[in-house]
Formats: sequence, structure tokens, C-alpha cells
Amino acid sequence: MKVAEAHRPARPDNWSRVYSRTIRVEKAFNQLERGDRILVGLSGGSDSLVLLDILAWQQAKLGRSLGISLVAGHVTGIQIGRPAVSRLKLEKVCQELGLPLALTAKPLPAEIFTDCFKCSLARRRSLFDLAEQHSCKKIALGHNADDLVETALLNMFYSGKLAAITPRQSLLGGKLQVIRPLAYVWKEDIESYCTQRFGAARPLPCPGGRDSRRMEIRRMLKRMQSGGSPVKENLLKAISNPKWEYLPLAIRTQN
Repeated sequence: MKVAEAHRPARPDNWSRVYSRTIRVEKAFNQLERGDRILVGLSGGSDSLVLLDILAWQQAKLGRSLGISLVAGHVTGIQIGRPAVSRLKLEKVCQELGLPLALTAKPLPAEIFTDCFKCSLARRRSLFDLAEQHSCKKIALGHNADDLVETALLNMFYSGKLAAITPRQSLLGGKLQVIRPLAYVWKEDIESYCTQRFGAARPLPCPGGRDSRRMEIRRMLKRMQSGGSPVKENLLKAISNPKWEYLPLAIRTQN
């Protein structure tokens, strides 16, 4: 059952900004299509809670005409001897939104959380399995604009690549699509939205991310932004609209 619009809580004061940026990404990358059954990754952090809330609102408005259905998917894990996220909180959120909650049967072990790469890979595989179990052809993830900018710099600084995170990604030979509707929404807006809507999200701290290269990039961007220059906004524009003719690209010839 869908939650009636009249019984939904008041919208956060930045709802219009977050929603308009989400719609912009969805339309630009054709993220929502007729008949979609989407597994929404729900970690319990602010990104995933806001993503679920926005998509649930869209389903209430568009679900009947487009036949869109949602399933919240949570990858369980044991961290510091206890569940990384309160299951009761996730169940309460999903019940309020009128959405089913799917949980992985086997929790990720505590040691997986100390390695960012292994943790990310294990979570992704678990979400793929949940998507298959619940007949979902798309997975929605909560990556935001800060993630795109940070990943672009990480790739340039440490891998020598001009690459970031794509708002829509085809996997497994096209059998599965990953979409990121919050790709143009800044983390600051997401946290403000989440606090007003659900209260402050306080998942257990990531033991593998405290001194990571991503944190170094994040601190650098914060320093650069402190002077009032829209550094992050300009970086997002640059990776979203590169001027290929002004990049030293080698001419590729076919034999």
C-alpha cells in the first residue's frame, strides 16, 4: 500500500532544490522508464534515506501511469560486534513510505569494513543478488555530486584517468542498470534534507575511511571552497561538459 499524500510528513525546506536537481539527472540520463522495478540501496545513511524518500514520492505520483515499483534493499553487516545499522529504523522508514524492505540473509563480516575497496565490492555483489531475487532490473544508489567530484580527482591524481561516476551505468551485458538520481545534489543539501525528514543519520563510522585518499581530497576541496570560490560546482560542470577539442587527445586510427 502507498502512503496517502495527506499523511506524508511536511517536506524539508530545501525539498524543491533537491527534487529539481534529481529530476534534472533522471531526465538527462533516462533513469526512470515505464515498467521499471527498482531496488533502492538503503544503507541507512543520509544519501540512501533521501534517495528512497524522493523515489517513493515519485512512485506515488508516477507509479500508476508508468508502472514503476520500488524495493528497498539493505546489505546487512556486523561492525564493532553489532549490526552496522538499526534494522528497526529501516523497517520503520519503509513502513511509513509503504515500501517492502529486502535484507541480505548473510551479514558482511566485521573485517570487510576495514578495506574500502573490498567493502564496496562486497556490498555491490550483495545488492546484485538482492536485485535478482526480487526481479529488479535496476538498482538505484545514493551517490551524490560530492562523490562525482571526489572520484574524478581521485582518478586524475592517483590513476591518471579522466573518469568519474556515471549517473546511469549498464552492467552484466545490459541485464542490469545502475542509476544514481542524486548525482547532481550536493552532500550539504542531502544532510539538511535528511535531518529535517528523518533526524540526523548516525551510522557507525567507517573504520577504513578515516585516513583514506578520498578524505584527503575532501579536506582539500573544503579548504578551497572556504574562500567563497565555487570550486566543487566548477569541477562538476567540467566533468559533465568536457571540451574535448581542448584536450590533448591522441588521434586514433584503425588499421
